[in-house]
Formats: sequence, C-alpha cells, structure tokens
Amino acid sequence: MLFGQNIYLRGLELSDVPELMKHWNNRELKQFLNIIAPQSIQEEEQWIRNTWIERKNGNSYVFGVCLVETDLYIGNIEVRILDKISRRGNVGISIFNPNYWSKGHGTEAIGLILDYSFTTLNLHSAELEVFSNNPRAQRCYEKNGFRKTGVRREALFRDGKYIDIFLLDITKKEWNNLNS
Repeated sequence: MLFGQNIYLRGLELSDVPELMKHWNNRELKQFLNIIAPQSIQEEEQWIRNTWIERKNGNSYVFGVCLVETDLYIGNIEVRILDKISRRGNVGISIFNPNYWSKGHGTEAIGLILDYSFTTLNLHSAELEVFSNNPRAQRCYEKNGFRKTGVRREALFRDGKYIDIFLLDITKKEWNNLNS
C-alpha cells in the first residue's frame, strides 16, 4: 500500500466491484474516459483479475484509491510500463465517485503513483493523455509537474462533437526537482 495524507493506494479486490459499479457507468464520468459501452459486473470482475496478472508480469500496476479516514474506495489509478528498456510508463486515473471530485484526491493520488513509478519502478519518464474537455484533470496533472508535449487534434468523438486529446509527460529528474 502507498499512503498519502488523505488517501492511500492499494491493490484491487473482487469485493470492490459493487462500489465500482455504482459509479462506473455514470454518463458524466464516461465523458472523460475512453470507454463507451456500459460495463457489466462480470466484465469488471475479469478486469480486476487481469490487473493481478499484469502486476505479476510486471506490465501494469493498478491500485484502488481509498480515503484514509473511512477506507472508502473512490477510484483507480494505474501505471502501465510502455517500454522496459527506455523505462517509460503511462499513467491513468479515474476518481469515479463524483462526491470526491475537486477535493484534491486525484492530485494526491497522482503524486503517490509518480513517486512509486520513479522510486520503486525506477522509470525514467511517465506520460498520459487527457481530454481537452477535462480542465479539472489538466490542473491535477500540472500541479504534479506534467507538461503538455502535444495535441491529437479532434481525435475523439463524444456527444456529437470532436475533442482534442492533450499529451503530457514528466521525467524522473523533473519530478525529483519538484519534490526536493
């Protein structure tokens, strides 16, 4: 487990599926994710099992985001290894419970996963994608030192319109300088 001040990160469990399902098919949340179809309980259970295999194989590390005070599971965060030679990873997060949006939990979780990525996994850099219609997430990433490196223009069709996808990254050196 990785502990922060207000949240902690832990491995996922099948018992997380009911809480996940309460929020995962929420239309407001889905506008920020690259997932269109509703997910079933069986699909989510299989996804959790797959995260265990991916972790064991050293390809991906998915954690549940939980509140320190109540242990409530409010989201997921992942670092996926993209290139083991170049030590490059991709970060993704979803605080799926809207009651905990804009409270700093995403920012804290990103900080924890970056520290884990650069310290424990010894990655050289981490990257991510964020939709242009999600300024809350953009601020979260920028607070943690991510810098915009590119744009996939009109790359995603949502709710009758095309939106851009921003590309961001951070190096281990930049992270260390930010946190020294």
